[in-house]
Amino acid sequence: MRLRPWLSSLSLLALISFSACTGPQGPPGPAGPPGGSSGPPYTWICAPAYFPQSGSNTRADLYVHNPGSASANVSVNILNKDGNNLVGQNIPGTSSPVQTYPGEANGTTVAVAANQTRIVSWVTPTNSGTPGADVSVTVRVVSDQPVVVASHFQFNPIGMPNVCHQK
Repeated sequence: MRLRPWLSSLSLLALISFSACTGPQGPPGPAGPPGGSSGPPYTWICAPAYFPQSGSNTRADLYVHNPGSASANVSVNILNKDGNNLVGQNIPGTSSPVQTYPGEANGTTVAVAANQTRIVSWVTPTNSGTPGADVSVTVRVVSDQPVVVASHFQFNPIGMPNVCHQK
């Protein structure tokens, strides 16, 4: 069946007209929840950060690797059982000299350059069972870029290497 030339031209004109028409842009959608998996801030949790009923202080290491091409602003927070940041507080069981928990105040960051690894080391606290207000329980890492976080808390000769979990 042969189409009439004017019908073919009219169909082509309608197709062009419909594809060229756009309405006004709508308003932007609402922001997603803070800390969501689609964007910053990115949060990782490493637990446990102590060994119940330990009689000595053992080494703890936290590794924050930035695999990206831009610098990442990172905050390391060692928390007690109530979620309080222990930065600068004395670590139970340390003496000569007394050691304090490392890390940053909440909201303070340290830059980790592209393709670099930040290593934060301290000693785990001694405790007599139920952790007190000065005993580390969890490590929280917050970053404005996706990073990789792992811990190695050396509670025994083998240690406990862990991959920290993104929240």
